[in-house]
Amino acid sequence: MAKPTVLPGTKLLLLLGDAASPEVFAEPCGLTTKSFDLAASTNTTLIPDCANPEAPAWEATDINALSASGAGTGVMAVESFTKWNEWFMSAEGRNMQIKLDHADLGHYAGSFKLTSFKLAGTRGNKVTVDLSFKNDGEVSWVDNP
Repeated sequence: MAKPTVLPGTKLLLLLGDAASPEVFAEPCGLTTKSFDLAASTNTTLIPDCANPEAPAWEATDINALSASGAGTGVMAVESFTKWNEWFMSAEGRNMQIKLDHADLGHYAGSFKLTSFKLAGTRGNKVTVDLSFKNDGEVSWVDNP
């Protein structure tokens, strides 16, 4: 049996664009847990059996819309605070790349809005950050060249 190729958790990268030209993408420091989620909103319609109207109908599912969101938690690195704070306070979309860092894989690309920016502190521990972002328009998959 051949073993699958798997990646360490640190290879999921949430890369934030700098809005320069050409745009440079980098991951702000401090995130220790990251996630990315693709979802679809759906509508369902019952399709009856015309030959046997008493039979249970099957549901047909239509995709209504696609969305993408993500989150990150970790320590609040002073070097990253301004990036997160300015993005949230601007209420504007920023270009991101969500990448599984492997030569055979590409990345997701799109504009995202920072929808949650939470700081927390507990005596005896470091200040933490908890943030969420959501797509602001289309997200596409980009293959590696």
